Amino acid sequence: MHGGGTRLFTLSKDRNEYKKMVRTLSGENSKSNMSPDITNNALMDFAKEKLRSEEAVTLIHDPSDIRKPYSTDLEDIGYVRSLDNKIIHGYSTHNIIALPSKSKIVTLLSNKTYSNRAGNFLSQETLSKLESGIDFDGRESARKIYESGNYFNKKTISKEEISRVSQAIKQSNPAIKISHVLDREFDDDDYIDLISNILGDKFVIRSKKSRCLDEVDENGKKVRLIVSSFDNSHQLSFQKLSIKKTVIQDGKILVEWKVYGKIFAVKITILDRIGNNVFDEAMLLLTNKALFSFDDAYGVYKEYLKRSRIEYVFKFLKEGLGWEEMQVREFKAIENLISLCFYVAAYLYDIGDQEAYDDYAVMLSELGDGKGIISRHFILKGIHVVSNHYKYQYYMEKKKVSKENQAAIKDLCFIEL
Repeated sequence: MHGGGTRLFTLSKDRNEYKKMVRTLSGENSKSNMSPDITNNALMDFAKEKLRSEEAVTLIHDPSDIRKPYSTDLEDIGYVRSLDNKIIHGYSTHNIIALPSKSKIVTLLSNKTYSNRAGNFLSQETLSKLESGIDFDGRESARKIYESGNYFNKKTISKEEISRVSQAIKQSNPAIKISHVLDREFDDDDYIDLISNILGDKFVIRSKKSRCLDEVDENGKKVRLIVSSFDNSHQLSFQKLSIKKTVIQDGKILVEWKVYGKIFAVKITILDRIGNNVFDEAMLLLTNKALFSFDDAYGVYKEYLKRSRIEYVFKFLKEGLGWEEMQVREFKAIENLISLCFYVAAYLYDIGDQEAYDDYAVMLSELGDGKGIISRHFILKGIHVVSNHYKYQYYMEKKKVSKENQAAIKDLCFIEL
């Protein structure tokens, strides 16, 4: 362990055990069939039981970059954006959580890790050039991958995950109403068509400010949706509103809505006490939910705000479980470690809502001999203790060991359980 961070080696007894763990994670161990698909299937099986009696569920979809700015020799290391919007090394993920209508507990559903530098990755831009017959460097190799059909990109992965999770949930609960919440990078007619027409679900998508109407202005340019006129509006006063690091007092929320093609558009403007816009531009949301009143339109805004729940999940994964600090080089091992962290987070969120995860972090650190220190290392050690406890209980029940013999075993091993 260096500087209190988590290293895989610190969770092993010795270097030999560390090597065995790496072989298992990377797939070199022929006796191990560990994979993210197995983890995701286990999470989905558990979620289907939890959602079986729910009338409705909101699915939050969000990517999260795994940033490795100083790692250049990891297998298939790709490019992502840093917090200050610079291009750095890293991997990409698509993640899905569920917010059941009858529960406040976050349910983690799926994590998919990929690299935009993988051999069969073809960006949407590359696909467009190929389909338009535009020449570019690397066109021949890209054409071969395209014609093979064995390619992927962010959109193909996102669409597959949206479909897979929606269909899986409806297998155990066909009557459940599913609503997908997505940020502006998913403002694409392909996603709208998939969710609305193919899956038959509802959606709330934050729109890009560049989305336009079919009509043009006096200069012949298409009118942007966000600056167009809206048919309906209503203001809601508030005493105090906190949005990230901004606190507004005695202001108003201006909610405007209208029909936009076959769907609806909702425009949200936050005003301060003297009527000035708090932010540079209003928020624009798209939805296929029917909007008949202010309550309907405002409900769309409130549903979009649920996206903050997945940001807490990412914060816990990165700060609590060291999601970005894997110390292996093979992509399969990296993929498995990221998936395992997601699985661990799913367990922690299941035993308590996200506001209470700090309490569980304290408990697990104490179980991991943290002695007052709360860190990823001691949290993981605590999880290891809990895992061994359940393994012990399972064995005793399976073998039907009497309480007297269990007590004798404890005395023999000087164990207090």
